[in-house]
Amino acid sequence: MKSVVELFGRSQSSQTGDQLLSSRGRLAVLVAVGALALFAPIADAYEPFWLNMLVRMMIFALLALSLDFVFGYAGLLSFGHAAMFGAGGYAAAMLISEVTANALVVLPAAMVVGAVVAGIIGWFSVRARGIYFAMLTLAFAQLFYVMAFTDLPATILGVESFTGGDNGLYGIQRYALFGVDFTPTLVYFYLTLAAVALSFVALLRLSNSPFGRVLQGIRENEERVQFLGYDVRRYKVLGFALSGAFAGLAGGLYVPFQSVSHPGLLHWMISGELVVMLLLGGLGTLWGPMLGAALVVFLEEQLAGFASWEIVLGGIFVVVVIFAPRGLAGAIISVRDDPTNVATNAKRAIRNYIDKVRR
Repeated sequence: MKSVVELFGRSQSSQTGDQLLSSRGRLAVLVAVGALALFAPIADAYEPFWLNMLVRMMIFALLALSLDFVFGYAGLLSFGHAAMFGAGGYAAAMLISEVTANALVVLPAAMVVGAVVAGIIGWFSVRARGIYFAMLTLAFAQLFYVMAFTDLPATILGVESFTGGDNGLYGIQRYALFGVDFTPTLVYFYLTLAAVALSFVALLRLSNSPFGRVLQGIRENEERVQFLGYDVRRYKVLGFALSGAFAGLAGGLYVPFQSVSHPGLLHWMISGELVVMLLLGGLGTLWGPMLGAALVVFLEEQLAGFASWEIVLGGIFVVVVIFAPRGLAGAIISVRDDPTNVATNAKRAIRNYIDKVRR
C-alpha cells in the first residue's frame, strides 16, 4: 500500500510540524520553557498578577494546541471544543470534591472524559464536511452547555444536584501530589508548565507520526487517502478524540485554578475565541496557536478596562490577517528566513490585500 507521504510528496506532508521545529526550533522551545520557569519566582515575588495571568495563558495555549492538532492537521474546523474543555473541568471538579485531589488520578480522568465527549461528537459529525461539520460540532457543544446549565443529569439520575446548574460547582480545591500542595500559585504554575510542555511534545510526535501523516493527507485530499485503503472516518474520529483528550486536560487544569466549574466553560464563545487564537497564531504549526492564545489572553486582560476593548482586539486581528495571513508563526518564519526583506514583504501584503478588496 502506497504511503500518504509518497502520495502527496514530502514537501506537502512536512510543511507543518517537523519543518517548523528544526534543531533551532526545538532549542527555541527549550529556551522559552526555561525562561518561563525562571521568570515565575520573580513574578510571584514582585507582581503575583502576572503569574496568575501566565497560568491562564498556558492553559488556553494548551486548549488552542488541542484544536490545532485536529483543525490544522486534519482540516476539521470544530466549534465544539468548549464541550471537551468544560467536560474535563466538570470531571475534575467532581473528582476533587467527592473522591481525591491527586493530580495523577484527576488529570488523566479529565483527559478520558474529554476524549469520550469528543468521540461522541466526532462519531456523529465526521459524516459531514466543511461548514456542516463545524455547525454540527457547535450544535453538540451547545447541547452539552444546556445540559450543564439546566442540570439535566440531576433530573435524570434523581439527585439534588450534579452540575450545579447555572451556579456551577464552586470551592474546588487545587491538586496535591506526593505530599506536595499545589495551592500556592507558583507551585501550580510549575504543574501547568509541565503538563503543557509534555502535551506539546506528545502532539508534536503524533503529528509527525504515520498517524499524523494520514491526517495531513485527509486534509489535502480525503478521496485520495480513502482510495489508498485508509478508513478515513475512523482516522477522523480518533484524531478528534485525541484532540478532545488534551482539551479535557486543559479544563482539568483550569477549574481547580479558578476554584469553580460553571456552564460558561462549555459555551460556544470559548470555541469562537479558540478559532481566533488559531488564526492569529498560525494554523498547523502547533506552537503558533499557543502564541495566539497567549496574545489573546494578554490583550483581553490589558484591554478589559476599555469600554470597547473588543473593537481594539478586532482591529489587531484585522492587521494580523492583512500583514501576516499565515499568522504570527508565519511572520516569525518569514523574518527568520529572509530578515532583509521584511519591509518588502509588508508592502506586498498590503498590495495583495488592496487587489483582493478591489475585485
